[in-house]
Amino acid sequence: MEAVADKLGLYLSGLFILICFSYIFKPNKAFTYAEHLYVGFGAAQAIIAGYNNVKQSAVQSLYEGDYSVLVPILLGLMLFARYKKRWSFVARTPMAFMMGVAAGVTITGVIDAQFIKQIQATMLPLTSINNVVLVVGTAATVAFFLFIPLSKNTQGYNSLPGVGAIVSNLGRATIMVALGSSYGFTVMARLSYLIARLQFLLGSWVNLLPQ
Repeated sequence: MEAVADKLGLYLSGLFILICFSYIFKPNKAFTYAEHLYVGFGAAQAIIAGYNNVKQSAVQSLYEGDYSVLVPILLGLMLFARYKKRWSFVARTPMAFMMGVAAGVTITGVIDAQFIKQIQATMLPLTSINNVVLVVGTAATVAFFLFIPLSKNTQGYNSLPGVGAIVSNLGRATIMVALGSSYGFTVMARLSYLIARLQFLLGSWVNLLPQ
């Protein structure tokens, strides 16, 4: 029975992949059905994950004598008050608490990851070509944004004289290289997804490729 279910799941997976590929040629109802089915499965998985989370983190903790979880349980139940207009104000307290905690965690994480760590990553000894390119490119990029207002007048943007023009152009070139490499990485990542799906179709689905 398990082997039959695995076989059926294999064929259904390949069929839905082909249905998704059909959108490349023309939007159709089959793709719309597959899209809605995917969203439905995603919602069902989220509901089950939430149920298991409540069961393991709240109910089991209460059975074990940890009554501190009553506070998050109460706050969670208060969120449902928003469905009753008369009691909707009750949901503001847990919502404000959630937003405050999320803001605090996010701000501290962003400052450390995208500000302090980024500065530390550019403080490198100029002992290799890679370090020189990274440090000079980062400095030139920052200088590019600082020099733009200095070169603006009523007619538009003029070229900066001397060293300023060189640094500004180097910063612009560094930005273009960074954006190009980021775009190339995105394209290669999408191609890797496509190759994996094609390998599944031609290998596991129709057995045209060696396993």
